[in-house]
Formats: sequence, C-alpha cells, structure tokens
Amino acid sequence: MESITLQCPITIKAKVTEKFKTNMLHNLTREIEKTDAEVSRIEKDMKKVLSEQSTDDVQRVSILLQRMEEEKQKRASYKEDLKRKISATEDLELGAEVIQGTLQRLVEVKVGDTMPEIMNTELLVEDGKIIEMRD
Repeated sequence: MESITLQCPITIKAKVTEKFKTNMLHNLTREIEKTDAEVSRIEKDMKKVLSEQSTDDVQRVSILLQRMEEEKQKRASYKEDLKRKISATEDLELGAEVIQGTLQRLVEVKVGDTMPEIMNTELLVEDGKIIEMRD
C-alpha cells in the first residue's frame, strides 16, 4: 500500500477583535434572555399545575412539580455558566487567539510522513475570514 486517506481534525482559532467580542457578548446575552424566558414558562406551568391539581392525584402532581423544578434548576445553572462566559469574554485581550472548535479534513498519508505535521493543523480566523493556515 502506497498511501492511505485519514480523517484528521483541524483546530479553528479566532483572533480576538472588538467585533468578535461584541458578537460573542451579544450571543451570550441573547442566550441568557432565552433561558430566562424558559424559566418563566416553567414557573407559569408550575402555577397552572398547582391550580388545576385534583386531590386524587397528589403523588402525580408532586412528581410533575419535582421534574419541573429540576428543569428550572438546570436552566439556572446554565445561566450561571453563561454569566461566567460573559465575564471571560470581557476579559479577553485584543489580538489573543481563542479556540472556537474543530473541523475534520481528509488527508492522504504515506510512509515517511510525520504525524505531528498532519495532526496539528490550525486555521486562524479574524472576523469571519481565514487569515492563516498553520501546520
């Protein structure tokens, strides 16, 4: 066999700019607003369940309310994570590079190729544009 095709990760990094920070903060704030709306809906549903409960189904209602409370707590925890991300985003220095995720690529390898060169590929993006490819 002369060569083989592998699927390898590419790390996507973003260069921190004012536009990047503004977009990140906007997205995080929007996500908090969405989470708040979900918590409000859950609380409204809980009140509805309480007002419509029948004395015959106390156990079922109790279980339902417990599940709703758990969902509410999950969202509260998620909101706290978002607040931490907002704080971390505000602290980012302009020009810094932050990992945004990974993509996959196909690469043909042959005997004698060096794995670090194949495995350590990065794309640097600035305001949505690829500005550098690194091996």
